[in-house]
Amino acid sequence: MAEEPQATDWAYAAGFVDGEGCIAVVRSFSRTRGRYYYGVTVVVTNTDRRVLDWLREVWSGHVQALGTRPGIARMSWVWRSPMGAGAQRFLEGVRPWLRMKTKQCDNALAMIALQNRSRYTLGPRPIPPEWLAEQEEHYWIQRELNHRGTAPFVKRAMHSPRQISRERALAANLGL
Repeated sequence: MAEEPQATDWAYAAGFVDGEGCIAVVRSFSRTRGRYYYGVTVVVTNTDRRVLDWLREVWSGHVQALGTRPGIARMSWVWRSPMGAGAQRFLEGVRPWLRMKTKQCDNALAMIALQNRSRYTLGPRPIPPEWLAEQEEHYWIQRELNHRGTAPFVKRAMHSPRQISRERALAANLGL
């Protein structure tokens, strides 16, 4: 990272998170350990890669192209913040400037605080079941806060992006 971001940098970044971004609590299942693992990330999407490259230069993370259907949509890009301490630093910095996603930010920061507390229980001392339950609760709170559409939120597991892609490809091959 270059120099410390100015207040205007934090405010500009917060505007992009409010308008084009998502503050996500993500989870993945470990079959070997038989439990979920959680993370916090910030995702911002835009058709102008320059602003996303700026986010990466100032706050790290990475930028990648989103798949588009030729002739249907313009090329778009996505910036993903680093997980853990990188996401925490970014969220704490943009928090005073957020207008729309303050609850998502607060929940994500609470999840990071819980993860930081849990980090010291690895090895022979497992994470207490109540901490695991608290992580799961933060995950579902974030899912509900990020829910889109007019249908009521239903607490239901989502498929992985790879599984969704396989299902779509199969449906296309079958002419559905």
